[in-house]
Amino acid sequence: MKKLNTVLLALVSVGMTSVATAQQTQVEKNDIYVGARMGAFSADPERVAIDNNAFRAVDNNFSTLATGIEAGVMLSEAWELRAYYEYLEADLELGGNAYGKNYGTDALYHFNDTVYAGLGVVSSEIGGIADKAIRATVGHRSFINDNLAWRIEAGGQKGTDEKYNEMFANFGLQWFFGGRDASPEPRQRPDVAPQPAQSQPEPQQPVDSDGDGVIDSKDNCVNTPADYSVDENGCVLYKNETLREEMLVEFDFDSSVVRKSAMGEIEDMANFMKEHPQLNITIHGHTDSVGPEDYNQWLSERRAKAVGDVMVKRFGIDANRVSYKGHGESQPRTMGDSAAARQDNRRIEAELKIVNRVPVER
Repeated sequence: MKKLNTVLLALVSVGMTSVATAQQTQVEKNDIYVGARMGAFSADPERVAIDNNAFRAVDNNFSTLATGIEAGVMLSEAWELRAYYEYLEADLELGGNAYGKNYGTDALYHFNDTVYAGLGVVSSEIGGIADKAIRATVGHRSFINDNLAWRIEAGGQKGTDEKYNEMFANFGLQWFFGGRDASPEPRQRPDVAPQPAQSQPEPQQPVDSDGDGVIDSKDNCVNTPADYSVDENGCVLYKNETLREEMLVEFDFDSSVVRKSAMGEIEDMANFMKEHPQLNITIHGHTDSVGPEDYNQWLSERRAKAVGDVMVKRFGIDANRVSYKGHGESQPRTMGDSAAARQDNRRIEAELKIVNRVPVER
């Protein structure tokens, strides 16, 4: 991927040029930033992608271009919390390309003003094959001015499902909100001429026009609803509320035909996706342990695809929002070889959740 190598060389050149003008601006607690990131991703030799309905091996020689955005907040002068999203463009062995995404969060610890390291979780998907991983990062950050910083990072990640071992390196620019003076000068209070004594007016009773418990002189949010809790500034308090939808569909022995009794379960998940169009779904197929392992892997993929087809063709979900993955007999839901245990293991599973910000009631 010559284009990738050219872009990365240009990024490193920009970073090295910025060193000459960098200054040691110290970050502060509650500093917030947004940024852009670009780098390379080295896929595991065992990672495959779906291309024209066939599994293709992904090239693992740092040939996957990763570009994206990030945002973070300084929890203290040493600890930082960051979230990011990357678009992936990967080379496939024997030619062709596959596309995907990375998204995750990191907790970073700063050893000093420039060097940091951290751990995080990331979801990586290339060519329709997704995997979650634990990611370790080391990096360097320097400020170009009080608000703009550049950083360079490298690290690795280990998958939790497929046990992939993968590496990455990237360069980023970050914009910190709120100007901070790297070496503030102390200011002296100006001299004020003494004023002649004046008679003091009678004190007035503080007024709370909207009855939220915060007087008008300190209330930054007027006319707040009476049934909502407010903070010290008179503004509505919010909390995070998690909405979750799960889908479990069982199958007959040696079958990938979706039972009629399962249509209600699938429709509930489809309605949840229609209410939250920003969500995509991955359907996971499973089998019992009866039969050859290769056959069970194929059957698990057929079951996951069969449920996905019902969501698309019967309940109107966009096909681009539905993907599937087979696990064969490797992830039993119930241990044992009884008829009941085998029935529990002939299944597909899927889960979606979303976090909404809702006001706190009194």
